[in-house]
Amino acid sequence: MKIQQLVVRCVAILMLTAGCGGLAQASTAKIDPGLLSAVQQAGRSDFLIWFGEQADLSAAAAEKTRADKGRVVMAALKAAARRSQAGALSKLRERGLEHRAFWIANAITVSGGSLADLQALSLLPEVTQLYRIETRLPEMLPPTIARHRELPLGAAPKAAKSPELFNLAKALGDHAEAGVQLINAPQVWALGFRGQGVVVGDHDVGVMWDHPALKNNYRGWDGTTASHAYNWRNAFGAADLFCTDPVVPCDSNGHGTHTTGTMVGYDGGENQVGVAPEAKWMACRSLLDPVLGVGTVPTYMDCMEWQLAPYPNGEPDAADPAMAPDVISNSWGCLEACVPPLLQATNDAIYAAGQVQVVSAGNDGNDGVCSTVAFPLAVYESSFSVGASDVSDEMAGFSSLGPVLTDGSMRLKPNVTAPGVDTRSSWNDGDYNSISGTSMAGPHVAGMVALIMSAEPRLIGRVADIRTLIERTANPNVATSNTAATCGGTDAATIPNNIFGYGRIDALAAVLARPQLQLLATAPASAAVGAVYPLVLTVTQPAAGKIDVSTALLKLTLPAGLSLESASEAPAETTPAGVVSFSHPTLAPGESWTVTLLLKGAQAGTVEVASAAEADQVSPVTAPLARTQLGGGGSSGDSSSGGGGALGLGLLPLLLLMARRRRR
Repeated sequence: MKIQQLVVRCVAILMLTAGCGGLAQASTAKIDPGLLSAVQQAGRSDFLIWFGEQADLSAAAAEKTRADKGRVVMAALKAAARRSQAGALSKLRERGLEHRAFWIANAITVSGGSLADLQALSLLPEVTQLYRIETRLPEMLPPTIARHRELPLGAAPKAAKSPELFNLAKALGDHAEAGVQLINAPQVWALGFRGQGVVVGDHDVGVMWDHPALKNNYRGWDGTTASHAYNWRNAFGAADLFCTDPVVPCDSNGHGTHTTGTMVGYDGGENQVGVAPEAKWMACRSLLDPVLGVGTVPTYMDCMEWQLAPYPNGEPDAADPAMAPDVISNSWGCLEACVPPLLQATNDAIYAAGQVQVVSAGNDGNDGVCSTVAFPLAVYESSFSVGASDVSDEMAGFSSLGPVLTDGSMRLKPNVTAPGVDTRSSWNDGDYNSISGTSMAGPHVAGMVALIMSAEPRLIGRVADIRTLIERTANPNVATSNTAATCGGTDAATIPNNIFGYGRIDALAAVLARPQLQLLATAPASAAVGAVYPLVLTVTQPAAGKIDVSTALLKLTLPAGLSLESASEAPAETTPAGVVSFSHPTLAPGESWTVTLLLKGAQAGTVEVASAAEADQVSPVTAPLARTQLGGGGSSGDSSSGGGGALGLGLLPLLLLMARRRRR
């Protein structure tokens, strides 16, 4: 009885003071000190439950499309959440606590928990940690960070329009803004690539969807009516004090309308503010008020889960990764006491789902202070972090610099730089506004991603390839007089560096250097009926490419009466319809792959062989038909297709060569 009384007394003291020696320490070990302190002072606090089980998302890498990657990721994340959250959900219902379960990072957010609630949940073995949810700026935020925080989150007051900048942009042609011109987007448009077929997502303070520069690009607008299902999410719901109807897109600040405009905005006339004027957009609002644009960890997580698998308002079971954006612009930084592992897990899930997460690096550079890329999402490896320069290719003094110290990684950041000074774009009053910040630089990159994807749709879902292509084609000639000379041991002469990364983005260079294939088919002009003759197929990735292509496929269709006698390598597949395919693991820029086939025709006449090549990163390309006239005589020369030359091997040496290969 005495032992039971001691235990009861210890528990009572623990709930009041978090004391009682070893038992108290065991009961509070999973409670973050900040949360424990908040509950002891106020009696209750919002908090987050973090579970130890994290889903294995590696299977998504084998999927070919972004939609399929997203489905695999969502299924794995939901399965992990179901396994680990059941006990905690039961206890939360038991205790009558308001909560929201998330699968994107295996966490539950809870409102108004007491010390007794925290203790009860901490005893569950599947619970790893309980964290405080902070909804305001930390009191001890350094003054330099507090001052510059307004830039990525949109607190900059509406500036007067800049006629000088606008006139400069007009002088460059096509009414495009100076930053859009600087990254050579109009030259990409001239090639026919304007973002068509690509969806961009804006994760910000919201969007004025019917702005003249944005309405026609909104995925929910069909030219007659608007449908916001799958296209808009307000993470605050009915609690939003600044949007009268959470189901309809809104922007209480102007910042989100501005960032979306830089990605896709064009009014059909002189306001050509966007990089990818034919891409479609969708958006999620996770930042609330009209002054600071403050968000919370739950709203950030809400938007990131929705961006991975959008759903209509109030219908989370209808979540569909096929409706997700291909690239997401995140012009915000989480300063609201971000939970250490949480946003990294959500960010990594977005990456695994094949979505390019473009993130503004932050505006805390303070004219040369290193390691100011310090806040999520910009600090993560899975984020493509963007610094800001001006239209004269000089780094902006406010742009945050690397390396990342907050997690001890010394990770190089930013990845690249883009225009972000006096950027003119759409605003939430239906007009236009010029503001500055890495918030303005990030959307230039997201729009450029859309241009690349429209030039090569098979790059959709291939995050690493897109990032590498942008980095390897960036312009390293960025002036750094307003920033530190060296950060983290790298200076401006070292590429990449912790000042501007690989350099200022160049949309034209990236599109021209995208992975491509050339196919050459060479066959003799004539051959005898019943005689064996060669067909040589050569697949080449041009030397101008910047990334390898993987799983190159070569397919040819043999017409009736033409048989394949042998080939220089074993076919990957042969169908009854006469389609023969070959596979090659990888082709580097400038590398070629040749397959030689020996064919035999059974009857006189002209035979035509169709051939095509493709790869994981390259849509199919075809060679002109390889034509050979079959008749009574022997070969009388070569017929080359696809821009090639002579065969280069007589038939007898080729037969002997292939015979030797077969003997090996």
